Amino acid sequence: MHCRMHIPFRSTRTVAAVLCLLLCGSVVLSAYADKPPRQKKENRRAESHQIELLEQNWLHALTKADTAVLEKLMADDFLAISANGTLSDKQQYLQRVSSGINAFTTIDVMDIKVRMQPAAAVVVSQVRVLGQLDSHPVNAVFRYTKVYGRAPNGQWHVLNLEATRVSGPDEMGMHRGTPLSLRPSQDH
Repeated sequence: MHCRMHIPFRSTRTVAAVLCLLLCGSVVLSAYADKPPRQKKENRRAESHQIELLEQNWLHALTKADTAVLEKLMADDFLAISANGTLSDKQQYLQRVSSGINAFTTIDVMDIKVRMQPAAAVVVSQVRVLGQLDSHPVNAVFRYTKVYGRAPNGQWHVLNLEATRVSGPDEMGMHRGTPLSLRPSQDH
């Protein structure tokens, strides 16, 4: 048994037009679905500048032991890994600052790089720190990576922080964080 459906010419044209529109629309949409939305350079610069200002607020709050400001900047699920490998959640980190176990007299930013993503920002920085870490005096250079996440309301919060002490010339074959094998050769 063979079944055949008769569609009037006008309806065929309408169906063909609708199918063509659907096909073209899906091709156009799939081309855009593969690519992230383009942001203007000005928007990226503004967001990067905003993160740099948050970094300044963070460092200023650390030198003043202002845990109220730090708490507002931190995500609820914040995690930090200190240069000695100590893992701290938000409350533990704030406790270390408020108790004076970690007290910072000066934090001088020597270098900062901000990499923006649609819902995140990664900060890589080098700082000279004077103060106290784990109740021990410190005067050293550190590199740190900090990850900011953008909340649905548009606010940025620090999700993660990891610090690494930049080694001195005789520590573990390193010189200011650069492997000795990469330094220019020196005749002794």
